[in-house]
Amino acid sequence: YNDFKKLVAENEIVLSDRYLKNVYRTNIQTAYGHGRWQQQQRNKDKRPYLMYSAINDSRVRPSHLDLNRIIRHIDDPFWLLYYPPWGFMCRCTVIALTEAQAKKYGITTDEDLPVIAEESGWSTSPLTFGEMESVVDQKIADSILNQEYLLDQKQGIKAEWTASKELTNLLAPMTDSSRDLFDTIANTVIPLDPSIRPSAIKTLIDYVQGNDAQLTAYIQKPAINLAKDVLKQWIVSDMKAIQSIASNSASTVTGVATLQQVASYQVGQAIQLNAPLIMRGSDSNIIIQIKNARGLGIDLEKLDAGQGVLFEIGLSFEVVSITTNGGQLVYTLKALVN
Repeated sequence: YNDFKKLVAENEIVLSDRYLKNVYRTNIQTAYGHGRWQQQQRNKDKRPYLMYSAINDSRVRPSHLDLNRIIRHIDDPFWLLYYPPWGFMCRCTVIALTEAQAKKYGITTDEDLPVIAEESGWSTSPLTFGEMESVVDQKIADSILNQEYLLDQKQGIKAEWTASKELTNLLAPMTDSSRDLFDTIANTVIPLDPSIRPSAIKTLIDYVQGNDAQLTAYIQKPAINLAKDVLKQWIVSDMKAIQSIASNSASTVTGVATLQQVASYQVGQAIQLNAPLIMRGSDSNIIIQIKNARGLGIDLEKLDAGQGVLFEIGLSFEVVSITTNGGQLVYTLKALVN
């Protein structure tokens, strides 16, 4: 909030502290609500009902308390009006329920729904958060500020929004093992760098657990639009942030490889990674050995994420030799460090 307040002051916008807190909290709560709604939509086959949950204290509005423990199907139009936050400074939330839980607690009938007036002056909803392009365009058209600059900013915001949705679709679903690993890594990196995003940790986990096929295929293709370029930049910066905490200290790193990975390698050739490369294990007919690797890559052991090193996008290597050793085909690469 203090950063937001400072930004407003720097732009010479004079508003009361109470109003600023209202604006800040409203936007944060609406964004969180939208994320919660998307997650509940993805999981509605298992949890098709929602229960309204109000905070029963001296600050709650009577109209919001009247909705406490209302249970309706997730696709019910009721939620278009009353999915929280549905008013300024609303602290209510919604809990997803299985059909069995909903029946146990009691599904609210149409007759039992209270008649609640919509909040005066409230015009947004977590269900449609992010779908405001026409409103934004009109605001830009009416603005006395530099419209070209505002349009550029809008395109950047749209690209980030699209990239965020793309990344969500590309990451593998969470499992019990990935949740446990997420907690382990987060407990290591977040205290050292609170700015590291949860999606950065999840991206790392997908590579560690071998669930990166979709993401790798996506980022290896040329960036044909701004959103794709933004997503690639995120992955680059995310991996660098984690690498700064768990940097590899071994001068030589070895790992198994596939024929597809090395098929085009030739001695003297310079190659650049267009996707993260994980190096671990040695039980294979094909091995990649990377020399001059100290200070490059993420040491997974330092994150309690297993053995191996994950090298980031953009690193360059030279193919030094291709030899055989004990029945293994060994591709020796040398990291090209500026």
